[in-house]
Amino acid sequence: MGKSAEPTYLVNEIYPAIQGEGVHAGDHAIYPDCRPQFIEAMQAAIRLGTDSNLQILAPFVYWTKAQIVARGAELGVPMALTWSCYEGRKRHCGRCGMCVERREAFEVAGVVDPTEYEDAPSEEGPVALQGA
Repeated sequence: MGKSAEPTYLVNEIYPAIQGEGVHAGDHAIYPDCRPQFIEAMQAAIRLGTDSNLQILAPFVYWTKAQIVARGAELGVPMALTWSCYEGRKRHCGRCGMCVERREAFEVAGVVDPTEYEDAPSEEGPVALQGA
């Protein structure tokens, strides 16, 4: 299963009413299971396979990460409490793809990034991915 399929299936087993997905438009090209068509198909498959009334919500599937940050700032979301890093440490690493995307999203949205990163951004912009 892809990165969205497995959690969706497991949540359906635990709490079979609503499942939220944090996918956004920037994920479509990288992860096939973050595309609108996949979410619709997964919802249909779970309903057919389990007879549940599962509703998968993916409110940001057509939004960029910068649009999500801007809207969060408008709503007063405590952005310092949100998480993006793939590394699973106490602080964002600042180097992985998600951290680079996060920094860029705050910059494009014109919102101050409150995130504490292990690696501070360089003068040239976000830290480049290792081996990229």
